[in-house]
Amino acid sequence: MKKKVTVHDIKQALLDERFRAKLPAELSEDVQKFLKNPGCACNHPIYLRVMRKAPKEIAAYFPAMDEPDPEAMEKEIEKLMRNDFQVINCHINELVHELRKLGPGRKQIEAARHGDQITVIVNHLEGVY
Repeated sequence: MKKKVTVHDIKQALLDERFRAKLPAELSEDVQKFLKNPGCACNHPIYLRVMRKAPKEIAAYFPAMDEPDPEAMEKEIEKLMRNDFQVINCHINELVHELRKLGPGRKQIEAARHGDQITVIVNHLEGVY
């Protein structure tokens, strides 16, 4: 089974002048936007457009990989954008006990303390990664 082409692969390919030269002319404006700031997260829609509009060029550039599936990629993005928040309000000495209740998995945590009280906002990420 071949590895699928990912958004990261498209980003790396766009940095290669040989790949850019083979892209359809309708993507030239998107390519110029990408080249102005290649590290920007705002380029994500550009990668998806390249996947939709240039599947043959991608297949030629990545012969050992399967063609990308833009619809599956968009579903993955929606999944990444979902949040599953939990709020913990407790005394500072109870925080370790409350955090252990969360169980295994990846989490994004933000905390604020006022006196002996602490509020922790937990975003559960285990469904995403």
